[in-house]
Amino acid sequence: MVAPNDSGEISPRAEVGVAERSKIEVLERDSEIRIGQERWSMVNGSTVIDMQHHFIPGGALRFIGKTPEHDFTIGLQKYSKAYETIGDVEVHLKYMDAAGIDVAILSMGPYTSNGYNFCKACNEGFSQIIKEFPGRFKGMIQVYPYDHDKNEDEIKRGVEELGLWGIALVSSYGEITIDSQLIYPLYEMALKYDMPVFVHPPVRIDLWGGGRYDLYLTLAREYDIAKSFVEIFYGVLPRFPDLKVILSHLGGGLSALKGRLLAWHRPDGFAIPPEERNYGRSVLEAKELGLLNDFESRAKNILFDSAGYGGWLPVIKSAFETLGPDHICFGTDYPYELSKPTYTRMIIDDVNQLEIPDDDKRKYLRGNLEKLFCQ
Repeated sequence: MVAPNDSGEISPRAEVGVAERSKIEVLERDSEIRIGQERWSMVNGSTVIDMQHHFIPGGALRFIGKTPEHDFTIGLQKYSKAYETIGDVEVHLKYMDAAGIDVAILSMGPYTSNGYNFCKACNEGFSQIIKEFPGRFKGMIQVYPYDHDKNEDEIKRGVEELGLWGIALVSSYGEITIDSQLIYPLYEMALKYDMPVFVHPPVRIDLWGGGRYDLYLTLAREYDIAKSFVEIFYGVLPRFPDLKVILSHLGGGLSALKGRLLAWHRPDGFAIPPEERNYGRSVLEAKELGLLNDFESRAKNILFDSAGYGGWLPVIKSAFETLGPDHICFGTDYPYELSKPTYTRMIIDDVNQLEIPDDDKRKYLRGNLEKLFCQ
């Protein structure tokens, strides 16, 4: 794996020539980096890490096809422009430099569920990239849960030979949900190496709403990831309490829906009158009953990336307050959403201007992810 620097941080730059490195060092002393005509600000001289950055190595594209739960070739047609460059690392680096992103964590998002050969090719492609550009990329291990007889060896290979870290999943596989026993072995492997699992929503036309108004791409996917949070919270974490989880898209809008879950959180072991168990309650009352602290304790190892909402600042600000600065991180969903570096840079600068502690900004832009990926 890519080694952290002496301070334990992910190195923010790939290897460059002596003259260029000297130029960068001078600019970094002023807490501002300029590459070409592109410029970005830094929070206390910190780097920016993109949690949700999608890349398909060329060798894996040929394996995209049909699985029992979905025809993935539909996505190739719908996002044809993205797939012209999604496997071109130079295009990704140019975008990152212009947008102000120092490190990108690579995963396949909804395409993870294309089967063993696809995942294996992705893992090998990711490994090649992080070795060629040390300090600029991290790669997560792609697996297909149905290939349960091969996954343990592939995860072992991913960590010990390919230099990858973390396991990438989707929130559902057809009728198989994220709390299915089929996925338990993957959680066990994550715990074995003390690495996180990353959960991304799928792209399937049979999601709620279907193709009508593109609901399967917009709200249905957010429902699926929000549903997966509940399944993880009540179904997975009781069995694997030390599991580290990263949920994409702010957990499908959990910065707002968390209030709903808090009002209806009623685990066993609390003195809730039987006649009140079927009702919601004020979050203030939930706090008095100790339910709020119980909820937060159960969610202590869950992180949410902010991709999926167009970088809308009100949503990000809300996440700082409702989910907390220790539980959120930056994400672009490149190349599907924040694909234009000018706007991505503006979002980073907007976060920099928020009237919140600088340490909270640092956690969001890089610190929380460094804890999980600086191994």
